[in-house]
Amino acid sequence: MAHEMTDADQMFSVRETPWHAAETNSTILADHPEPEQVLQVAGLDWKVEEGEVYRKLERAIEQPDHVLSIEEYGALAEAEPLSFDRKTTVTYPKLAGWKMLTRSDTHDILHVAKDSYGVVQNEVGADIMDRLLGADEAVKYETGGSIRSGAVCYLSAKVDEPFTVIGDDSYTFPYVVVTWAHDGSAAVEARATNVRVVCGNTISASEAESRRTGRHFTFRHTKNVMERIDDAKKTLSGVREETKAFQILADELAQVGITEEQREEFVRTFIPEPSSTYAVSDRVLDNISRDRSKVRGLFEGETIPEAHKLSAYGLVLAGSEYLDHLRTYRNADTYLGRTLLRDEPLKKKLVPMVRELVKV
Repeated sequence: MAHEMTDADQMFSVRETPWHAAETNSTILADHPEPEQVLQVAGLDWKVEEGEVYRKLERAIEQPDHVLSIEEYGALAEAEPLSFDRKTTVTYPKLAGWKMLTRSDTHDILHVAKDSYGVVQNEVGADIMDRLLGADEAVKYETGGSIRSGAVCYLSAKVDEPFTVIGDDSYTFPYVVVTWAHDGSAAVEARATNVRVVCGNTISASEAESRRTGRHFTFRHTKNVMERIDDAKKTLSGVREETKAFQILADELAQVGITEEQREEFVRTFIPEPSSTYAVSDRVLDNISRDRSKVRGLFEGETIPEAHKLSAYGLVLAGSEYLDHLRTYRNADTYLGRTLLRDEPLKKKLVPMVRELVKV
């Protein structure tokens, strides 16, 4: 499943219905939950339990070179369980230096880690978000949940100070996102993004500026994550400034008109043909043609406002929507990861590409 949600996963979304709601355990809330409700509605009100790890060890039994007496067999059987037709013995010695991490509710195995691995409980992830938000009444919980049977968890909060871009009456909100993993795949991370609610495009200010702005903070899996909250607050303190910078950039691009020829040049540059000197297979050419058609189709759809179907900002919207929603899923590259859990490298190249094409 592209969304990577299993039967053991749950999530919530305020007012907006996620695309996978029909096939997953998704709860749509009419209003923003209070901090003390977040873990429950997100399905994260469980603990990570630590247990011992045992290794299955099979060992061949040395066969005696003479017929055993009853006394000899009894002594050997007392040392190791035997049967007349068994050639091996199976034992389960404890694996020193390792521990197993499981969910307290479903008992699903989340990870097998070294003893030094510091577990960050879900309540700690929520506490990190609460402390980052502080007493700011304009910031409200918007989504939360888990994927991979609880191995990766997330919470997002919306800064309820929306803005619009020239020619587009849909709202853009700044978000703060906190993610953490129980399978060793990532540390606890907090970052700021901008989400265009009408189609779910996630475009962080760092992507809009074509580089990281530094509004991304990583906590290591240690027991003293709370000691770094002040550092994280300083890192994320510019979320409103970033949002303003993004709005200025979007308004600038929204006022740059383009021709249909420039739009087609964008499509061909965005979905390029292979640069290889060798012959390209028909299958590859068909895939390129298919993906280019997807991008062209966006300019005829409802997610790009009429005012931006021939604007530089419209090219950014089309590129972002393709990367988030229309690109073929491969490996661990998932919808949730693209739009919420991590930064998208290709998006960071999008604005510079558009600037180069339209010469702004």
